[in-house]
Amino acid sequence: MRPVSFKTRLWLGHVAVLAVMLALAAFGADWALRGVVLGHIIDDAILSLASTEAAALQADPGRSIRVHEIAPSAGPPSFVRLDKFVQIIELDGRVVARSATLGTARLPTPAALLTRLRDGETVFGTVTDFGEEPVRMVSLPVDAGRARYAIQVAMSLDDAYAVLRFGRWLFLGMSLVILSGIGLTGALLARRALRPIDKMVTQARRIGEANLVERLPHPGPRDEIGRLVETLADASHELRSPLSRLRAELEVTLRRPRPAGEYEETLRSCLDEVQRVQGLIEELLELARIDAPQEPEPAKPITVGEIVEAAVAAVRPEAERRGVLVAVERPPEVFVNAAPVAAKVALANILDNAVKFSPTGGAVRIVVTADQEEAVIAVSDTGPGVASEEAARLFERFYRGKASRSMDMPGFGLGLAISRTLVERQGGRISVEAATPKGATFSVHLPRE
Repeated sequence: MRPVSFKTRLWLGHVAVLAVMLALAAFGADWALRGVVLGHIIDDAILSLASTEAAALQADPGRSIRVHEIAPSAGPPSFVRLDKFVQIIELDGRVVARSATLGTARLPTPAALLTRLRDGETVFGTVTDFGEEPVRMVSLPVDAGRARYAIQVAMSLDDAYAVLRFGRWLFLGMSLVILSGIGLTGALLARRALRPIDKMVTQARRIGEANLVERLPHPGPRDEIGRLVETLADASHELRSPLSRLRAELEVTLRRPRPAGEYEETLRSCLDEVQRVQGLIEELLELARIDAPQEPEPAKPITVGEIVEAAVAAVRPEAERRGVLVAVERPPEVFVNAAPVAAKVALANILDNAVKFSPTGGAVRIVVTADQEEAVIAVSDTGPGVASEEAARLFERFYRGKASRSMDMPGFGLGLAISRTLVERQGGRISVEAATPKGATFSVHLPRE
């Protein structure tokens, strides 16, 4: 079975969420319309007429009990009473009077209803077996002198149900139109948004041995996709450069027979390029592990001294090879809340940069300070320093500053990016002081325990 494309899954998810939202909105609108039609319009109308009859009955309890209808030819039509049935009963269920609209029928008076009326309760109900149409009925108890009666007013629900049915079809039709319109728009937007990635994939498949110099197409704006293209392009460039040099050296060496010493020199040069590629791949894998949606290393209380000691031990061999002194002021016994391995890797990357940019005979100094909220590990070197306009970009992936490019320093511009991500996951941050012309100071801020 062919797997569903990401574009299709994105569109299906969008449509599914929208369909659920529209369904909930349609159900809510139907419930609200039903409440308005039955609860406010119909119930208020029949209760108003029942109250009118009750007031007339209480005003003159001595007269014969009757429904106050307008006699034929006695005046204009009463629209309030045209579609309603009125019945007056005693609380034992005996009918005392009823409207002409009832004919020979009578409104139901079950025993449970009479009990609630005797308790003085106004009762609303829907009667489904009254004639050809269901009716909505209210029963209102009333005291007229020494006697007690109940006024019953009922109204057909046929028109109300027709309105509700029309409302349901209207909600369904509107939902389908909205779903179709937004679904189509979503498909077009998804296709447009993912078109740069499609172009990248197509171009990547075309890049082969004969055209390694080609680059992936840039979408234009520096949005998420633009940064993705730049990252992939930078990574491919960093991989392509040593591989191209490696291939060129091997091709030149194999053009004619050479002395064993030249072969050994070429192999050593090739080994350096292989180590460079291996270093890049390891840093890319580290970035992939950091970005992966997995449970990070848990934080725990650890002294700053342990973090500093582990990071210094990792860079000391390279510092000794370059003739750079790594000096550590005795750190205070301060506990921080951090993941030990992540904190060590982050600080080691900063120390590695400081050692690389310090000249032979230079020094890298580590000073630890602390306050109530955080501990600060400051790493200062004696290198060329950092230009103020570059400070904000130092932590971007694959970015290499002017000093790195001019001094042809090994590296890929990933170490500081990895350090920042790891430190921020601990709830900390990294700052840089770029104002001094000689050297730079990077400070790692970690929250105290």
